[in-house]
Amino acid sequence: MLAALFAAGCGSARNSASPRPADQQAVRAYVGAIEPVRHRVDRLLSGTDPILRAYRDHQLSATAAQRRLRRIERRFVTYVDAVAAVRDVPPDLMAAQHAYAHTYVLEDRYLRALIAALPSRHWDRLPRFAAEQRRIIVQWRAALAIEAARVQVPLPNDIQRAGRGEIAPSPRENS
Repeated sequence: MLAALFAAGCGSARNSASPRPADQQAVRAYVGAIEPVRHRVDRLLSGTDPILRAYRDHQLSATAAQRRLRRIERRFVTYVDAVAAVRDVPPDLMAAQHAYAHTYVLEDRYLRALIAALPSRHWDRLPRFAAEQRRIIVQWRAALAIEAARVQVPLPNDIQRAGRGEIAPSPRENS
């Protein structure tokens, strides 16, 4: 179903030799709105690994780890709202943007479940969203690359890393 949404949103009949400046500006504006959110989320979520490592190594109690992770989760919610609030989305990216915004909702659910699971260490009860998130992010990245190429707008190099690496903080092993 999601693939059909992407197909509908990515395949535009507007193929011209030279892109319209309005289309170029739309892609630039979209990237300008989404990139700061992506970067802030990456920095924020990188703070979960040290907390989980300290908890796993018995340097933090479950209560202390929960308190620190709750602070991260509360800040993360602002990014869930921020990515959902991006309005100037090029038409060919609309489906990809909606799906991408949904990955933030999934990540928030995971963080909440992780916080709840800390005292009992019932890691098997954590939602398994990582594969779905990765698939959506890779599809979003591909849709963005196609649209940017169509309108001849270069993308930041770090967009190629989106969807690679760990998606969700792991309570079992952290580097």
